[in-house]
Amino acid sequence: MPNFEAGSFVVHAKLPDLGSGEILSNDKGTVRIRFASGERAFAIEKAEAHLAVTQEAPAPPENKRAKKKKAATKAAAPKSVAP
Repeated sequence: MPNFEAGSFVVHAKLPDLGSGEILSNDKGTVRIRFASGERAFAIEKAEAHLAVTQEAPAPPENKRAKKKKAATKAAAPKSVAP
């Protein structure tokens, strides 16, 4: 039985599209892992056969908020019309 400690990196053999993940917590029979696509929780009993410790850190989390564009600081001056 591997010891999955918080801060260690793992990969899931049955879900390779998740890539590597960082263990956030391991308690009450559940292991919580942060993958690039988001956090996932697995029952330790079922997942331990599919999780392997790795040295590869996960990709940084995706930024879910769109950045707001800054409003123009200068208002356009009205053009003067010659009579």
